[in-house]
Amino acid sequence: MHLAHIQGRCEPIVACRPAKGFTPYIFNFLLLCACVAPVAAETAPQSFGKWQVSPAPSAGEESLALSLKAEKAVKGWMKASVPVLTIQCVKGKAALYVETGMALEVTVVDQQIVHLQLDGSKPFTQRWREITNATVSARDATTLIKQLAQSQKFIFEFTPFGSASAQAEFAVAGLSAYLPQLAKACWGK
Repeated sequence: MHLAHIQGRCEPIVACRPAKGFTPYIFNFLLLCACVAPVAAETAPQSFGKWQVSPAPSAGEESLALSLKAEKAVKGWMKASVPVLTIQCVKGKAALYVETGMALEVTVVDQQIVHLQLDGSKPFTQRWREITNATVSARDATTLIKQLAQSQKFIFEFTPFGSASAQAEFAVAGLSAYLPQLAKACWGK
C-alpha cells in the first residue's frame, strides 16, 4: 500500500503505481518524504527577523536569551569580527550586551564609552560596563530593550584597541514579537 499527503495527513493510495524504471523502494521513499516534509515544516520554531532564540544558561520558564549578529564584520587592529548583540533574561533580571570579538580600547575600569543610534535618530553616548576585554553591557538594559523593540536598525559604535572607532549595524526588526516572552522572563509581567 502506498501513502500520499492529503490535507496534513498521509492517506493510502490504491490506484498509484511506480513509474517505469523506479524500483518500489525508491517510489516508497519518495512518498514517505512527501508525507514527512510538510509535518517537519509545520513543527519548526517560528522566528522573527534575524533573531536567534535559545534558553538562557539557567534554563527554565524564567529564562530567555536572544542573539543577533551584526550585518557585517567590523575592523579593528589586525583583526575583523562580526559583533553579536545579546538580550538575556534570567529570573526577572534583564541584560543587554555586545560581544565585539576584539579587544576594546583601554579605559577607566568599568567605563567603556559607546555611541548608539536607533533608526535615523540622533546618536547618543552611554557608558557601558566591561564584562570582558571584548564584551560590554548596557547599564540600563530595560530601557534600551524597549527602544530596540520599536526600531528597525541599531548602530553600536565602539573603539577597538589601537584602532579608530568602529560601527556595528544590527537589523533589530522583529524584536517586538518577543516582547511578551521578554516581559515574562525579564520583568515578571
